[in-house]
Parts: sequence; C-alpha cells; structure tokens
Amino acid sequence: MDPTPNAGSPDSMNPPPPTDPNAAAGAPDHGQEVSALKGWVRENAFSLVTSAVVIALVCRYLDPFDTLKVVLGLGFIIFIHELGHFLAAKWCDVHVNMFSIGFGPAVPFCQYKWGETTYKIGIIPLGGFVQMVGEGDGADSEEAEDDPRSFRKKTVGQRMLIISAGVVMNIILGMACFVAAYLHGVQEKPAAVGSVESGGAAWRAGMRTGDHITRIDDRVNPFFDDIRPIVMGTQKDEKVPIAWTRDGVAQPETTVSPLRDEGQRFPQLGVSPPSQLKLMTIPKRAAFSPTVPGTPAAATEPKFMAGDQIVKMTEPPKPSKKEQPVTQELPVTDVASFEEYQRRMVLLAGKDITFHVVRADGDQQPVAITVKPTYRHDLGLRMRMNEIVALRAGGNAEKAGVIAHNEGTNPTRGDRIKAVLLPPDASGARVWFVNGPIDFTKPEFAVEDSKKVVQKPLDPLLLPHQLNQWANGLSGPVAVELVVLREDAASHTDVSKRLKVELDPSYRFDRESCTLPNSPIPISGLGLAYWVDAGIDEVATGGPAAAAGVQRDDVIVAVRFKSRDAAGNLKAGEWKEDLKSYQWASAESAYQAGPPELDIRVKRGEEVKEFTLTGAEHKEFPTDDRGLIFQTENQVQKAADVGDAIRLGAQRTTRFIKVVYMNLYAMAFGRVSVKTMSGPLTIATVSYRFAGEDFWQFLLFLGMISVNLAVVNFLPIPVLDGGHMVFLLLEKVLGRPVPERLFAVAMYTGLFLILSLMVFVIAMDVRRLFFGWF
Repeated sequence: MDPTPNAGSPDSMNPPPPTDPNAAAGAPDHGQEVSALKGWVRENAFSLVTSAVVIALVCRYLDPFDTLKVVLGLGFIIFIHELGHFLAAKWCDVHVNMFSIGFGPAVPFCQYKWGETTYKIGIIPLGGFVQMVGEGDGADSEEAEDDPRSFRKKTVGQRMLIISAGVVMNIILGMACFVAAYLHGVQEKPAAVGSVESGGAAWRAGMRTGDHITRIDDRVNPFFDDIRPIVMGTQKDEKVPIAWTRDGVAQPETTVSPLRDEGQRFPQLGVSPPSQLKLMTIPKRAAFSPTVPGTPAAATEPKFMAGDQIVKMTEPPKPSKKEQPVTQELPVTDVASFEEYQRRMVLLAGKDITFHVVRADGDQQPVAITVKPTYRHDLGLRMRMNEIVALRAGGNAEKAGVIAHNEGTNPTRGDRIKAVLLPPDASGARVWFVNGPIDFTKPEFAVEDSKKVVQKPLDPLLLPHQLNQWANGLSGPVAVELVVLREDAASHTDVSKRLKVELDPSYRFDRESCTLPNSPIPISGLGLAYWVDAGIDEVATGGPAAAAGVQRDDVIVAVRFKSRDAAGNLKAGEWKEDLKSYQWASAESAYQAGPPELDIRVKRGEEVKEFTLTGAEHKEFPTDDRGLIFQTENQVQKAADVGDAIRLGAQRTTRFIKVVYMNLYAMAFGRVSVKTMSGPLTIATVSYRFAGEDFWQFLLFLGMISVNLAVVNFLPIPVLDGGHMVFLLLEKVLGRPVPERLFAVAMYTGLFLILSLMVFVIAMDVRRLFFGWF
C-alpha cells in the first residue's frame, strides 16, 4: 500500500513552502511594517527635514534648555486655549474630530488617534484648533446634518460656551501665572525718575531726577512699568492727574499732557527708570562688557566687568575759597547711591576718577580702577539760536514772563534768546554772552560801566555748560538777565525785552536727556528749553569744520553718526535725511554720545555738499559721562500670603486686559502707531530672554501673553472667537442663523485681515530684530 496516496498528483511535484511559525501565531508582517514606515517617511519628509534643521540651528546658536522652556511655555498657552474649547465641546456632547496644537503637517511622532478624536502637534506653531463636526469647513456636510452630536445642532448658549471657553481658560491661566509669580516675588522697577527728557511732559510739569511717582491717573503707588500703558492710552491734549514726592516730601498734585513727538510710535511721559550702582549683566554672554566702546571706561586696566558693584569712588574736593594744589590726591570714599555717584561725576568732570568695585564672582576684595576724563567733541561750528519751546511749570522763566512756542488753538511764537547777562563779580566785571557788536545805547543793553562788560559769543550748544560752570560753587539761586526777541502782536515785528530770571544751580546735577527728534536744549536752572537751528552761524578759523570746507550760512540737511563695535572698529550708521531745520539739538546730543567722527550734508544755495568731520576734544568743557553702563534698579514685590497673591494676580489681570483694549483703541485713532505691535518672532525672542534670566519673570511674561491672547482672540473679527460670538448673538436676536453667503463673505474677509496682519507683524519683527529698525 502506497504510504503517499497523492504521490502521483501534480501537487506532489511542488511541495508547499515551509510554514512560518510566527505567522501561524498571528505575529505582524515585518515587510508590511517596513513598507508602511517608508511611506510615512516619504509623506512626512518635509516635516522631518524641517524639524532636523530647526533642532540643529537651536543647538548651534541658542541654548537648547532655554529654547525648550520657550517652546513648552508658549505651547502650553496654546494648549490651554484649545483645551478650553475641547472640554466645553465634550461637556456639550459635540463630536470632535481633531485636537491640534499648531497648523500644517504633524511633527514627527506627534499624531495619534484615541477614540473618535485625532490628537496632533502641527509643524507651524502659530496657534491651534479644535475641529468639530458641523463647524468650520464641514458645517454643511452630510455628517454634520446626520450626526446628532454636530456642533451646529447645539443650542446658541452651548455654542457660545464652547466658543468662549478658550478665552476664559487663557485668562485663568494668566491669573494663575501672576499668582504663582507673586508668591515667589516679582522684580519690579520702582516708579522713580532716573532721567527726564528735555521739553517732555514730565519736564514741563516740573519733575526732576530722583522724584518718586506716587500716583498717575487712577493708579496709586505704581511701578515704573505701569506708567507707559496709562500714557499710551491717553488722547491728544488729555490731562492726566499725577502726583510725586521729592526727597520724601509730597509735591503739589498736578496734571500732565503726554506728548507724542515727531516720528515716535506712541505718546510719552518723558522719564526713564533709575539705575543702581551695579554694572549691567546679560545672562549667558560672558564676553559682554558694561562699557561703551571707545570711551575712557572701556580703555581702563584692569577692565570693568559685568556685574561689578561700585562701592567707593573719588570724593570731590570740599568747597573752599583757597585754591587747592593741583597735585593734591583726592580721597576715595564710600558711595551709597546712584544720586551721589552722579553728583560726584558732575563735580569731578575733567579729573581722573578712581572706582573701587566688587566683582560678581563672589570675591569681596575690591578692585581699584582709574578712569580718565571725557570732553565734548568740538567741530568748530556755532549754530543759530531758535525759539524757546518749553517752560517748566512754576519755574523761574515762567515767573519772569518768558514766552514759549505754542502750536495750540492760539499759536504763539516763542521768545528767542539774544543775550545772557551775568551779574557782576566781586570786582564789578560782568560776562555777557551775545553775538556781534553791543550797542550800549539801546535800553536792553543799558549798563553803568560798559568797560566792565566782558563779551563772549552766545553759542546755544555751549550756553548750558557755561552757565553750569559759572554757577559751580554757588549756594543758592542767583539772578541773571535775558535779552529776548519777542514778536509784537500788533506790528508782527521783533522787539527786544530784558528780563530778570533766577538761576537755580542745583539743577546741574539733574540727568536730562535730549534724544527725541524735537527735543530742545534745556537750561533747567532757568526753567526753559530752546530749539537749535541746523543753520551754521559761525565757522571757527582753524577748526575741523573750516578745514573740511564748511562755510557760514550752510544749512545741515542730513547727518550720519558713527559708532564703535565691541572690537573698537568704527562703523557708519544710516543717514538721517529727514532732519528739520530746528532739530539740531537732538542731533548734537546723539553726536556727543558717540565717536568724534560724523558725516554731514549741507545745503549751500542750490547745491548739497557732503563732508566728513572729526571733532577735537574741547578741554574747556569736560563731561560727566565716562562710558559705564549700569543695571536698572529693581525691587521685589512679594505677596504676604496666598490671599494677597490672588488679589495681586486678579488686579494685574484686570489691569492688563484694560491696557490691551486701551492701546488697541489708541491705535485705531492714530494716537499709538501700529508699528508698536509685535509678532511671533518678537514674542519668541523676548520669551527666550526671560527664560534665560529668571524663571519667575518668564512665568510673569507667559501670563501676560496668555491674557493678551485671550483679549485679542475675543475681538469681533470674523475667524476669531470674538467674531463667532457676534454671529451667535445675531442668531439669538434674529431667531435664525445669519445667511450663509453673508457668513462666508465675513469669514473670508476676516481671514484676509488676519493673514494681512500676520504678514505685517512678522515683517515688523524682521525689521526690528534683524535690521534694528523701529
């Protein structure tokens, strides 16, 4: 009997392949897995390459840990917003198809499906979405019509809850961040005045260096960062109540009208925060030097280092009638405050100063560093005096009847200083600052003995320095006389007026800046400030300007400043070609703060000529700034307990919501420039900086971003949550949905607006971050 009965059949010629025991057991087909993996790689090739490039760039140029904190922080804000929509949708029993953080293809290994919902992280981190059946593009699909859990089949109230849930969650998150930060302690800049902008709102109101703002508008005991949002929310000519103390004594409460200077993005009060006696540090930049390149402070040996604390410095000589020997060595004594530091710098102008600093590395042994003096750059030019444009409220010039330029409802031309007449000294001699021959027969120049008058040129740029030098050593105010040209209202011709004005010498210690385009030159001891013409009144023989070929009556129409990089190399900036005829004061201030070389273009008749000038040191006029860069003063605001933290967090949340809406309102009416807006690149940059400095400041910043996202997302713009709420309210009022055509047009219009805005703010980010434009 044949043991193989099928031996003669065809199958016996080709036996079956051996059986895979793994296949029999139900194990997966690895070939299929490899094919699926290859297909997934091909499908996500762009995402994979992009992710790899981003990771490589982060590892090469940034701190990966700080970058991760930024990604997780900003991602968490978006996650919380979308989570609000998602949880509300689930609570209202809406079918959710997708929950996404970010847009576009999914980041590799960051997409999965659980139940009915797909969860993913998109490669474009500019938001997120919750895709529900019956909402968005799929609102009219068959699934939306048939599914009883469709979004569109829910009541108006339920849909409002779902739409608003993201905003509510962001506000809750923002407040939670604030509460946590206050429990730990928040670094805040005190509302003290570090410096005052010449001719600005604060300067006109009478504020001085060292004043402490105790109230502005309805904000009592503000911090410095509370001031700017309030000021930005003001209308033109609006008067804001303000109060401050000086040396602990309350000053009379008054009002200020914040000014938006030409070319500025928003109105300003005109004050800057105070500094401390610690040199600036920048985290994770060990090579950073807290000195301005090219200045005496940058040329010292040993070097100043980031984080140095100044504990001692040269003490000025005591006032004495006897002239002290030049060789007498001045003592180095403790310096307790920045105000005392500034006072000594003014008194020691022109002398070597020795500082004792304590390094930030923990070594408590002070290091002695001597810094050489600095002097004004002298171009050999005398510019023309322009109008007085600002007076201090209640100041000496206002009391004496000086008139300032006014462009209000009744335009007034300001007085123009023609001469400054100093009182007689002990010998009876008088110094008069005046240009051209003096006609002593005229009433404005009447004097008992003309032979005792010493005439000096009236240089509008040097006049404040000359008056400060003359007032050095005076114990109190002293009267000087001004001869001003004033427009006669009847004849519209200039008439001369001689006015007696008191000069307060204490103002020479105040820190006043002149950085805005229309900022005037201040003589705060008199309580006035004036513009300086860009027209050249005199060219000094043998000076840099004369050597270059500049001539009298040339008018400077453009200027280009120079700067030095960290290595000391000279770099040319951009041409400032929109220079107005009355704006030389701010140009001069910018020039004095940099290297002695600059380029100018002058108009001579119908021609425009270009010159490069290098100023010489004006040994007669030393300056007080040696080139040190100081850290801004901070103080810690910490909640007493959890209840206090919740109160502070709620106050900050409410205040920030109000500020955002006020700024948007001001932007809509042109009071604040749209160029102040920031996009995702700036947000990421600032987040990265905070992440590298202090976690709690970073947390506070994330809270601000979360609240800002809530406010902006609830604006009544189609596509945004606020736009959807408007349509739901209309549906509630009308008793039916708005027409589909109107809804579609509104959605596309809103999408166009949002995309245009996104392009605009990203372009602004690029200009600001990569080209330094603002």
